[in-house]
Amino acid sequence: MAIGSGQSVLIVDDSPVMRQMLFKLFSGQGFNVVGQACDGEEAISMFEELRPELTTLDIVMPKLRGTEVLEQLLGKYPDSKIIMASSVSDARTVMHCLKIGAKQYIIKPYDEEKVMSAVRKALELG
Repeated sequence: MAIGSGQSVLIVDDSPVMRQMLFKLFSGQGFNVVGQACDGEEAISMFEELRPELTTLDIVMPKLRGTEVLEQLLGKYPDSKIIMASSVSDARTVMHCLKIGAKQYIIKPYDEEKVMSAVRKALELG
């Protein structure tokens, strides 16, 4: 299957601007954005309802941090393909997310080529 050919994506970010940016990027690449969540609790319920093939997950959000969401989702659905998306780029945070099981880590502001490269790698790792 070619990248983006209708694959389902859930975008999780508390910033409407960032969600819109990723929505445009994914839609333009042929992905099916099935949902957008603005906090950690909404992310978990939407994920469980929609079971997307790929999820982008912000780290700093209300209600539950992205790292907590990552741990909960991978605890229940270990094969999930989750890409962490954050403006936090310190090595400890990145390593922590990857150790938990995130497939990739992308840094804001988003660069389309870097995002698509991370998506390709995350989907191939499955």
